[in-house]
Amino acid sequence: MKNINFSKIGFNNSQDVLKKIKRDRDILKKALIKQQKSELNDSIMNLYTSGYQIKDWLKVEGYDGVEEYINFNIELKVCADLCNGAKHKILRTFRSKEDPVKNIYSSEITIDNSSYTSDSMMRIDSDTFYIELESSKKYEILYFANRIVELWTKFI
Repeated sequence: MKNINFSKIGFNNSQDVLKKIKRDRDILKKALIKQQKSELNDSIMNLYTSGYQIKDWLKVEGYDGVEEYINFNIELKVCADLCNGAKHKILRTFRSKEDPVKNIYSSEITIDNSSYTSDSMMRIDSDTFYIELESSKKYEILYFANRIVELWTKFI
């Protein structure tokens, strides 16, 4: 089997992939602030693709327990489902079986009686994206992006 050298484009190891995930998150944040729909769509797909595919780099580098770590964290399982769904266009087998992804959609930011955290630069009438699970639990996309970065940073 022939190895492709990704170092020529700046990817030597999983730390470099994690840096890419952080850049994807930052691009997503900027696109949310500017309300740029096409950049939002691209950055969301980039985020969950890199956010799941880092597992392959980790495994090659000899990290133990990568699959178990993904299976232990709902956000990483959701990330896996979104990545595989985008790759195959239709997802037939969910990694997050106990509470699979139902939908990902754009909507106005809403505030309810629970705590709400947002970037202070976003207007309250802005649109954001939500990932909704079958249980009706929702993840706002920037919160989700921050969790993916946080979880992989903790693992590595």
